[in-house]
Amino acid sequence: MESDIIYKNEQFDLCDDFIDIGYMAENFEVVDTNGEKQEIKRSHSDGSMSLFISFPDTSDDFSKEILKIDQFMSKIQVPIKCYFIFNEELEDTTVFKNRLKKFEMVFDSEDEFGNMYGTKIVSGSLENKLTKALFLISKDGAVFFLDMPKDLEKEFDLERLQVELNKAYVTYTGTGCHG
Repeated sequence: MESDIIYKNEQFDLCDDFIDIGYMAENFEVVDTNGEKQEIKRSHSDGSMSLFISFPDTSDDFSKEILKIDQFMSKIQVPIKCYFIFNEELEDTTVFKNRLKKFEMVFDSEDEFGNMYGTKIVSGSLENKLTKALFLISKDGAVFFLDMPKDLEKEFDLERLQVELNKAYVTYTGTGCHG
């Protein structure tokens, strides 16, 4: 995948590392909205999938989409842990957090997510922020689906996410690739 992304006619570069579909996801440490460190795990003992979605911020450009995704995922009936990931706490964190139904807001304060998943912007006016990216992690902890739009003004394809969620849920056998 190309690392060049565009937002409002400005081009940005992402860090060199990148995790792709089929690779084992990485656990990473974040800070929650209460300022507590927590580890976000790639797999869960209850068999839940995970959804990691990063955005540069909660500005007007992204807030409607963030709330739309939260509304969409709150209707999903499969076990899934959902996280919105930002590089740092935002001015409107508390207000925004209180509007979310399904997602937990967390902050990549140590740049673990940004560097391991290849979502950290390394140039331009959004330098050190996270790009817009979506990672669906299967029950066994592998990256099942990835959406990282080249143009940050383009919304995520929620119909495609619905299809991928269904596929991830029904194709998991619990035996891994050596079973």
